[in-house]
Formats: sequence, structure tokens, C-alpha cells
Amino acid sequence: MTTHLSAWPPPASTTEASRTEVQALLPEPSGPIPPVTARRMRRALAVYAAVWVLGVLPALLDAGAPLTAVGLGLTLPGGGFVYSGSVIASVAAPVVFLLAVVAWWFAGMTVLPPLVWLGAAALSALTSVDGQVSDGARFVVPSLVPALLLISYLVHRVRYAGHLRTREKINARLADVRFTVSGPPPVNTPLPVAESSPADLAHLRYALDLALQPLDSFTGFTVLDQYREAALRYQIYALSYGLAMAQFTRTPAFSGYLAEAQQHAVEKVLQRRIWGYWAAENAWGNLSANRDPVANRENIMLTGWHGVGIGMYETLNDDRYSRPGGLTYRWSDTEAYPYDFPQLAQSIRRNMLDWDFTLFPCEPNWIYSICNTFGINTLLMHDRTHHSRFMEELAEPLRRSYESEFLRPDGRIVGIRAAHLGLSWNFWSGAAVQLNTSYWLNPGMPDIAARTWWLLRENHLVPDADGRLTLPPSASDRLDPGNYKLGRDTFGQVALTMAAREIGDEDSARAAQALLDEREPIEEANGARRYRDASPLANLYAVLGRFGRRNGLRDMVTFGAPQVWREGPRLAEVAYPDVLVASAHTDGRALDLVLRPGAGPTRAALGLDRLVPHAEYRVDGALGDTVTADGQGRAIVEVELGDRRPVRLYPSGS
Repeated sequence: MTTHLSAWPPPASTTEASRTEVQALLPEPSGPIPPVTARRMRRALAVYAAVWVLGVLPALLDAGAPLTAVGLGLTLPGGGFVYSGSVIASVAAPVVFLLAVVAWWFAGMTVLPPLVWLGAAALSALTSVDGQVSDGARFVVPSLVPALLLISYLVHRVRYAGHLRTREKINARLADVRFTVSGPPPVNTPLPVAESSPADLAHLRYALDLALQPLDSFTGFTVLDQYREAALRYQIYALSYGLAMAQFTRTPAFSGYLAEAQQHAVEKVLQRRIWGYWAAENAWGNLSANRDPVANRENIMLTGWHGVGIGMYETLNDDRYSRPGGLTYRWSDTEAYPYDFPQLAQSIRRNMLDWDFTLFPCEPNWIYSICNTFGINTLLMHDRTHHSRFMEELAEPLRRSYESEFLRPDGRIVGIRAAHLGLSWNFWSGAAVQLNTSYWLNPGMPDIAARTWWLLRENHLVPDADGRLTLPPSASDRLDPGNYKLGRDTFGQVALTMAAREIGDEDSARAAQALLDEREPIEEANGARRYRDASPLANLYAVLGRFGRRNGLRDMVTFGAPQVWREGPRLAEVAYPDVLVASAHTDGRALDLVLRPGAGPTRAALGLDRLVPHAEYRVDGALGDTVTADGQGRAIVEVELGDRRPVRLYPSGS
């Protein structure tokens, strides 16, 4: 059986030589715990063992109730209160410690759990009085954590054995599957360009209206916190990606307000309101006062995520952000951090080389496998646009990490791992997370991306009565990460649309998009359309999924825009929202447009550029039959727009 992953719709000139059939069996595990993870765990256990011994000594030496309480508090959060008989405190201390761990995960507060642990140990001395303590706690408390660790390891071994059995069954089925991975398109051949429907344009207008407001305005965005998925930066990143995909698959020969909107999305991130979270995270996570968001470690949620939007813009438009100081993260009038796209890529490369996981943290300590796909995609685009070889250098260790440290034997991607402790948990490995990881991993590791989609289709995405795929009924798959609300699987269906379309399962993508369009209440304002009950983040990723195509992300990130797109005639300027551009593409000589009115019938001026200077062109569908380019290769033509209007410009005599 062959699973096809080539471009959709297939370019007429695509040859079999541009495709490779690959097998993607689940790899042989290196042991119950992957090697780098095991090293981190051994180191953490060694540190804990030293603290544990230190905590047990006062009890063994009969050093008095206060010191014994402090020691027992070191062996276990709240252990000193158990010794002193303070029931409420002995329950409250572990609960507060657990909340501190959650805060550590939520906002990178690395210092908080140790402070709570040590603080509880110190406070327990105040409640411990000789003659009023539990001598049995001297032995019970120190033995609890080693016992819990042993039980956890035994449970892990049982689960690991189950994963191995599942792996054998999956590989028996995968042995007959071949995934077809597309290569670069033929040189000087335009890629497929589709035409946006009125519904597509209405959803795009939602993104355009958000982007085209003033840079310091954030009307329509969700403002809850600046540390997790609902942060403004993630909404802006998604906005940038959706706009770029719309240009790549529908209007590659149009810059104008679409390019301006992408510029706004890139430059909004440069404001302190967006990137200033790093000052706090670096302080309480790394005990560093350095506010520089790029030079520091553990910030791929800026360098990688922002880098993808910048790389997409440069792929489709110009290199303004690769010029010195093109990306200046400003803290105040007197403090700023000037960077550019190559420096962002170099920061990602340096971090990946410095970490033994190769993948590196989003925030202090926490490594997310999906976040590192953005680092990979940034490097891929930098290598292509700046002729570097960063991914060639990192490809092998990155693949080894994704196939070992961040993959369970049964094929489920590990969504998160603690860089210092090696721990992970299942909450961050639901179907929606796997779908997003499959999507963003396709440019750099298409075989793993295809295998991940295949595993989801085979094992987790269940068809309903209408044949549409549904996500598992887990909390993580019913969460909208853009507003933290539990409910329907709206965000999961958005992720399903993105991944299915990118991997090449267009039927599933169309079904998921149709489900969203039919099920979700629609809000319309001034011609813009959004899913009313979904967050801006979910709506913006829905734009990305709507404008995708098979290997759309892979083609844009890995192979870029064809030369004929970068040199042929282009629609450079048109009024928004008076004119909506449904399609704009060029074969290097001619320009084909499909335009629609955005605010009722109108006469519109179209600003064209990249024409042959002083050359005469014929124009079909405009008010004049011909137009002559000026000395800079520019021209203006006028059109009457009442409904759908095709316009074609081509050299006279063609």
C-alpha cells in the first residue's frame, strides 16, 4: 500500500523523479528510558539523594525536634509537618508545592518549587516541639519518596512493555506502507495556484483586519496572559503564517496590502508588550537580569516562532528583515536589541548545538517537540535564502532526538520534556498536539510527519456517522488553547484540517472544514467572517488550514517560491477592502488575476510592477486594451468591479 504525499493539485510537469517512496517503521527503542533523558534523570536523582541523606541525618543523630523537622522537610515537601503532627500543614504543603510546579510549567518559574520546598521545611521547625512529635515519622517520611520512585519506575516498565507490544503490531502493518515524499518542483515551473471562494476571502478579511490596524493596536485579540498559548505573541504568529499561506497558494503575484499585513504581524512582535515576557521568565527561570530575547538560551518560542513568519515573508516578498537591525526588539527609548533574520537563525543553531537533547526549551527548563519544529523551519528557510548549511549540520541529531528522546515506542510523539529532570507527561500528547506537530514537521521530516498522521488515522481519529473524523474525548482535545475554554473539539478540527491538507488527505481536510463551517456559529462584521465561539488563535489557524494544500508548508519552507514568481509581473497595489484578490499568479511573462469587490461595485485602480520597462502589454478584463510600462516597469490599469472579474495582462504580440 502506498500513501501519496505529493503536491496538491499535482503540477502537470511533476515527474516521478521528483518523488521518493519511503518506509517509516517505528524505530527500535534504546531502552525503557532514552539515553539523554536517562542521564538527566540520573543527575536529578543524584542531587535528590544527597539532599535526602542530608535530611535523614538529624533524625539519625537525634539532633532535636526543630532540626529533625527541617531535615524531614527536605526529604519530602511537608515531611516536617508530618513529624510535628500538624495535619493541615502536612496536607497543605504538598498541595502548594504541586501548584508551584504548575506555575513553573505555566511561566517558567524554575525558582518557585525549590523555594516552596525549602520554605515548608523551615516553617516546620516552628511547629516541632520535643515530646510532641511523631517518632514514627522519622522512618516513614524518608521512606515515602524512594518508595514512590520505585513504584513509578515499575509502572513505567509495565507501560513500556505494553508500548513495545503495540510497536510490533504497528510495524507489522507499516511494513506494507510506503509514503511518497515530494522533492523540489522542476526549475522555473510555477506551482499550483487556486482561486479563493467568497467564503475564503471573508475568513481572510478577518486576518487582514487584525493585521492592518496600527502596530500598537490589538483590537480583536485575546489578552489573558503573556506566558502560555493564549499569549498575544502566539496569536500574532498564527496571523503571520495564515497570511503567508494565503499569498503562497492563492496570490503569489500580489503584494500590496497582503504583504503590508504580514509586515505588521512581524513588527508587532518587536514591541515590548509582546516580547517583554522574557525579562520576567529569564529572571525567575534562569536567575538572570539579561532582557535580551535572542542572545539568551531557552527562548525558541520567540526565535523559532517569530523566525518562521519572517522566513515566510522573505520567501514571498523582500529581505528587509535580513538587513542589519531589521528586527529591533525595543524595551524603551534607551534600551533596544537590534537583530536580523540571520541572527535569529544563528541563535537557534547555537542553542541546538549546546543542548544534548538538540531540541531546546521554549521557556526555562521545558522542551516542547512542537516548538522545535518552528526552529527547524526557520533554519530551513534561512539555509535556502542565505545559502547556509545549518540544517545539514543538525539534521542527524535532530532526527535522533525526535525518534528517541521524544517518541514513545508506540509512535506517540512526546509533547513536552523537562530539560533538567527528564520528566514528561501525557497531558501534552493528545491528538490535537500530534496533529499540529505532524503539520509543522512536514517540511523537515516528512516521513515522520506522514507516519504520525497515519497513526492518528489508524488509531485515534474515529469516523462519525457521516464519515467525518472525530478526536478522542480527552480534555486536551476539547481545549481551545487560545482562551483556555473546554468544550467542543473546535481547535482539534482546525488542527485536523491543517494536518490532513498538508499531508495530502484532502477528503478528511474538506470534511473537517465543512464540519466547522456548518457547526460553528459564524460572526460577520464588515465583510469579515470568524467562528464566533472560537478564540482568535483558533480562527487564525483556521485561516492557515483553509488556505493550505498538499505539501503547501513543505513547498514554501523547504523549496520556496519559483523564480518565475519572483520575477514575473505582479499586482503591487490595490485598495483594501474595495478590491479583494481571489487569485494572482504569473508564469514569468503574463499576469492572471481574479478580483472581487469587497464593499460593493467600484471602479478600481490596479498598480502593477515588475513589468519590462517601456514595454507594451495587452490587458483583458480592464477598461483599456493596452498599457505601457514606465521606466521602472510600473503601470496602472483600471477595472470595473461588480462581481467576479478575471483580468489578464500579457506582452503585446504574444
